[in-house]
Amino acid sequence: MASDLEQRNLYRPPFGTEWMAELRQSLTVMVRVIHAIIIREARTRYGSSQLGYLWALIDPVILLIVLIAVFAAIGRSTPIAVPLPVFFLSGIMPFYYWRGGFSRGATAVSANLGLISYPQVMPSDIIIGRTLLEGATTLIVFFIIINLFYLVLGIPLAVYFGDPVQMLLATAGLFYFTLGFAFLSAGIGRILPVWSNIQSYISRPLLILSGVFFTLEQLPSSFRQYMAYNPVAHQIEWMRTAMFESFDSNSYSVTFVLASATIALLLGLIIDRMLLLTGDEEIVS
Repeated sequence: MASDLEQRNLYRPPFGTEWMAELRQSLTVMVRVIHAIIIREARTRYGSSQLGYLWALIDPVILLIVLIAVFAAIGRSTPIAVPLPVFFLSGIMPFYYWRGGFSRGATAVSANLGLISYPQVMPSDIIIGRTLLEGATTLIVFFIIINLFYLVLGIPLAVYFGDPVQMLLATAGLFYFTLGFAFLSAGIGRILPVWSNIQSYISRPLLILSGVFFTLEQLPSSFRQYMAYNPVAHQIEWMRTAMFESFDSNSYSVTFVLASATIALLLGLIIDRMLLLTGDEEIVS
């Protein structure tokens, strides 16, 4: 009997192995689910017509043209030593990504209640999938536009990558920032169905107030103190500081950006957990 017990102990898996195996399996399932959601979302959003793909490019280009025309008409120049189209693009693309994640998050769960009925699919998978798809779309549009600037206006591609390491950090921060607010928007949308309409009215004035066509550094100190409460403006300022060697702003806070994203993420997760515990998963249906 003793020898049998000793043999069993010899073949017992190391402590933590089973936990690690379960975690690895759960992550594998999660990655597959998110991949399937991204494909499904892409087909739903863009697959019905080619105009869906084109609109992702046309929308920021229209705003670029309008801003350039307005600044040219009033004789304004860029506050950074870069071409005007480049300056606007550096504000438009981060804002569009955040706004897209915030907006898509509002209907992420309500539009996919059928998927949540499957035990492998969690609301968080849908939110992450939508945020990743929005990020991939934004990145593709960004590279298309900077190549158009190079071919049409002769603006070198190196202009956009002043500090590659800081660019990676700022881009990772932008993803986390967008993801956090996507979770918050999704949580509010699940308990307040009208939120999908309300959030659009919130994001519209933020286009003007988030530094898309100005920098925090150039604002008067009396006005800058109010802008300090807008995390989107801080994120755009961070991105521009990383992109352009000629621009080094001291008016943004990385800590504020990450703290805002973390608080938004936690609030979204808390709402998700409350709905799960109370059994109100289909509250918006």
